[in-house]
Amino acid sequence: MRIRTFILTAIAALALCLPSQAQEEVTLTETSESDVQLRLRAGLEVPIGRKWEFAWSEQMRLHNNLANFDKIVSSVGFGYKPWRFLKLEAQYGFVNERTSKTDNDTGFKTIDWQIRHRLNFDVTGSVRWGRVKLSLRERLRVQFRTDSVNKYEHPDPELSLRSRLKGAVNLNNARWEPYAFVELYTTLNAPAVVGNYLKQPLKYDNYINRVRLGLGTEMKLSNSSKLDFYYMVHFNRSYDARYKGISKDPTNDGDLKSWELEKKCAHVICIDYKFKL
Repeated sequence: MRIRTFILTAIAALALCLPSQAQEEVTLTETSESDVQLRLRAGLEVPIGRKWEFAWSEQMRLHNNLANFDKIVSSVGFGYKPWRFLKLEAQYGFVNERTSKTDNDTGFKTIDWQIRHRLNFDVTGSVRWGRVKLSLRERLRVQFRTDSVNKYEHPDPELSLRSRLKGAVNLNNARWEPYAFVELYTTLNAPAVVGNYLKQPLKYDNYINRVRLGLGTEMKLSNSSKLDFYYMVHFNRSYDARYKGISKDPTNDGDLKSWELEKKCAHVICIDYKFKL
C-alpha cells in the first residue's frame, strides 16, 4: 500500500512540473518587403603577361529606397586564362556594412558599421556562335564575420554557391553590347532550425535563397575603358531563427524563440566603370 501511494504521489508531482518546463511551440512566420537599390563601381585591370591579370575595384551600395548606405566593398584579385574558353579567378573583398539595431525597451536605434572579409573563387566557361556569346560562371563565396554570433543563428564563415548564365550580343560596328543573365544563389551551410541549441547538434539546411535576373549593356568608351549599365531584380528568401540566451532561470535557456521566413524583392540599378591598362 505504501509503495502504491508513493508511486501515485510521484506521478502527480511530475504532472505538475511538466507544464512549467514544456517548451513553447514556435510557428514559422513570414515577412515580405520591396526595395530600390543603387550600386556604383569603378575598377582597374592590369594584364600580367598573356594569361594573367590583376584587378582592383571599389563599390558603393545604397538601399532602403536609396535613403541609406548599405555597403562599401573594396576588392582585389587575380585572373588566369589558360584557354580562350576558360577563366579562373580568385578575389578578396573587404566589406564595410552599415547595420542598424533597435532597442526593444527604449525604441532607440543605433547605427554601426560591421566588417566582413570575403573570398570569391570563380570558374567561367564561355562559347561563341557568331555575334552571340554564352557564358556560365560558378562562384564559391566564403565570407567571414568580425563580430561574435551564435552559429545556430548565423554561420561563420558563410559558404554559398552562385551560378550565373549570361548571354551577350556583339553588335557589328557598334560601341554597345547588350546582354541578359540569370543567377542562382545556393546556401551551403545555412543552420537548420532546432528546438534548443544547447541540447541539439548543429545541422544544415541548404536551399536557393536568391534568384537574380539582369538586363544591361556595355558601352565602349575607348580601347582601354568602358561603362556597364544594367538593371537587376532580386528575389530573396532566407530563414531567420532566434534562440533564448543564458539567464538566471535555466529552465528554457537555448529554446527557439522565433522563426521567420524573410522575403524581399529588390530592384537594383548598377553603373560600372572599368579601365584596362
